Amino acid sequence: MKNKTLKAILDNKNFTLSAVWIAMMLIFQLINENYLSLGNIKNIFVSAFAMGILAIGMACLLISGQIDLSAGAVGMMAGVLIALLLQAGIPWGMAFIITILFGVVVGLINAFFINVMHFASFISTLGVSTIVSGLANIITRGQDIAINNKSFWTVGSIDVFGVFPLPFFVAAIFMVVYGVLLSSTRFGRQIYMIGGNDNAARLAGIKPQKITAILFVNNSVLACLAGVLMASRMHMGSVKAIMGLDLEAITVAVLGGVSFVGGVGNMSGVFVGLLLLNSFKNGLVVVGLDSYYQIVANGILLIGALVLDFFRERSRIKSLKAGM
Repeated sequence: MKNKTLKAILDNKNFTLSAVWIAMMLIFQLINENYLSLGNIKNIFVSAFAMGILAIGMACLLISGQIDLSAGAVGMMAGVLIALLLQAGIPWGMAFIITILFGVVVGLINAFFINVMHFASFISTLGVSTIVSGLANIITRGQDIAINNKSFWTVGSIDVFGVFPLPFFVAAIFMVVYGVLLSSTRFGRQIYMIGGNDNAARLAGIKPQKITAILFVNNSVLACLAGVLMASRMHMGSVKAIMGLDLEAITVAVLGGVSFVGGVGNMSGVFVGLLLLNSFKNGLVVVGLDSYYQIVANGILLIGALVLDFFRERSRIKSLKAGM
């Protein structure tokens, strides 16, 4: 009985990932005694919020068998857009609504290319990403747009309990909400079904195109939220913010147990993956690793996540075959 319990614990992906995260943090602490200081822990949370929000939408899409490579560009454009609107004197509440509507439009465009034109999501969203980032650079000429609205600054600057930046707290709450949506609602089960077997889902009366459209709109809206919170935290809209974080969000999701081929994953794993990746990146900085080597290390982690996903998927298929 004890052996079965131990095996069940070891087979739990979240437990294994949490153990790796704790071990990694202890190693970094041994290298640099300031790693686990309150100030540095806060830095980890600050760097994690935008990636975490992006990872929520990306995880939902991956579970459904889709991917969105435009999220980083959309988030960046959202930060630029709200900065321009605030500069024009528009109240930040209205500016926020307009920015979110921009996300809805981009999400619908992505859904159109996938559902109507039947383009591969990898290619079509990459094209949309290039267009959006190009437009942002044309509008700004590559320059940051300063924000002088103090009430807007407050949103990104508040710290909950003196440790958790409000944007990270928002990301954590969203992960709980989306976790419940995936695990305990009919819509969540439909997401898993279309990711696991699209044809079977159709035969069950599910409309994959409708769900796909909702998920792409959801992903772009979340990207806009991440961009707005980043702009609030930085006090500016920047073409350098958010861009590239969509790839790291994919890494977070896959590290957390979301299958790259769809049908598998949960938000609790994504949350642990988020903490692991950001603790890893922060640790590389704290121990003084050269920035170029940090890029290589992050790439290795991404490849490692994909390799891990490959073996997890192969193990899952073997288990399914054994149960037949």
